[in-house]
Amino acid sequence: MTTKPALLLVDIQEGFDAQKWGHRNNRQAETVAARLLFIWRENKWPVFHVRHDSPEPDCPLHPGGAGNNIKQIVRPHPGEPVIGKTVNSAFIGTDLHERLSARGIKRVVIVGLITPHCVSTTARMAGNLGYETYVVSDATAAFGWIVTVAAASS
Repeated sequence: MTTKPALLLVDIQEGFDAQKWGHRNNRQAETVAARLLFIWRENKWPVFHVRHDSPEPDCPLHPGGAGNNIKQIVRPHPGEPVIGKTVNSAFIGTDLHERLSARGIKRVVIVGLITPHCVSTTARMAGNLGYETYVVSDATAAFGWIVTVAAASS
């Protein structure tokens, strides 16, 4: 068992630069995530990249399109796992839980895009699965339309 926390980089992809998403907060999220990634790599702590592979052909995150690529600032190094997912949680339909369990990982630190969807869903599921879970708010971001939609539905 390792006492080192795993860093989960969730959906830090080129497709989230598309205009379709609208206004975004925290433009420094990727820079902060890259700083954390540097620390993890320097300490040889476990790193897992999560990539959203949208099944929707017109989505900027659809596999095969440039938007599906993980951003250069946090691009995986050889040997760092990249886990593709098609839903909000990095644990549904993937082997992330099995990979973490096999390495004896009990703590996860989560960064990425977008905060009220894939980041928060992954964090909630990590907690439900028994992981000590941390979300670094400075290394996450969201889009204004999400706030508008949430406010309209209340």
